[in-house]
Amino acid sequence: MRILGWIAVALLTVAVAATLDPARLGAAGMNLSTVNGATQFIALRPWLVLGFAVAAVPTGLLAAGVHRWRGGAPRLISVVVVFALAAAGHGAVLASRGLSAGDVPASATEAADEITILNLNVRGGAANTTDLVALVRAAAVDVLVLPESGADVLEEIAAALAAEGDRFEVFAGTRELSQPDGTGILVSERLGEYAEVASTERSVVRIVPVNGDGPAITAVHPRSPPGIRSAFARPQSLQTWRDEVADVAPLCAQTPGGIVAGDFNATLDHASMRAIAPCVDASVLAGIGGVSTYPVRMPALLGTTIDHVLIDPADFEVTAGAVVEVPGTDHRGVLIRLLPLD
Repeated sequence: MRILGWIAVALLTVAVAATLDPARLGAAGMNLSTVNGATQFIALRPWLVLGFAVAAVPTGLLAAGVHRWRGGAPRLISVVVVFALAAAGHGAVLASRGLSAGDVPASATEAADEITILNLNVRGGAANTTDLVALVRAAAVDVLVLPESGADVLEEIAAALAAEGDRFEVFAGTRELSQPDGTGILVSERLGEYAEVASTERSVVRIVPVNGDGPAITAVHPRSPPGIRSAFARPQSLQTWRDEVADVAPLCAQTPGGIVAGDFNATLDHASMRAIAPCVDASVLAGIGGVSTYPVRMPALLGTTIDHVLIDPADFEVTAGAVVEVPGTDHRGVLIRLLPLD
């Protein structure tokens, strides 16, 4: 029984260790981080911190009782240590990405050649336009990437900005998808004229500067993964999510000097989001990458971070960043200020 007990502890240790970085386990086609169950749980890493920490408490109390009764409880004590280390490990990952929401950079602090980008899922146009315009003006936003927006939503926001004296070009996407599938981009006239490039990917919008100056900008919004029960009933829906995230994740690396942003419906803990090198998530460089962007109804440190701005550090320096809230939408926005490097 002692041997079986230690075998159980060893198996538990392996299983718990696998939760720390499931994206390292498995091949590209069948990675643990994209398997039903693991996909959903690793997206909620803050809850794994809480889960393992909470599990350590009653296990520790049980170990103390057994130790007092029998004079020893090595297997239970080992389990307590495993749970505690797992909680600390998950917490360390989040801390390394940054647990501060940051401060909205004031427009007065923006250098002439800096670019400020706001990435915000507007929930089919439900985001409050007045508050959104106020944020854009306060932070001197140059580029808005707006998943779940159709042409009508984009035009409404552009008109509200124009009424305040800020003119933006509107790009609603060649696929003409409407909310919630549409993805759009607004670009300030300060950056010059842009043109849209036809895209074959679903819900992807690419624009490039007409005069060759300024960065190419790509907005993305792959489908979200299904819930655990839905994935069992409709396994193809989970595969569709895998395929779409795998399609958009490498776009930054494929666009030298460009910016890729949007609602990726995947975290940095999913295998497909590991295929972005040499690009990185600008939120991590800004120290805000551990703050959740979805859903707003959860505290900022207890949700999932699926909204990203990807850049190549060789092309840009991140000078400021913040996770922001705009009433009406269920996502937090990611505000990033970039300094192009020559």
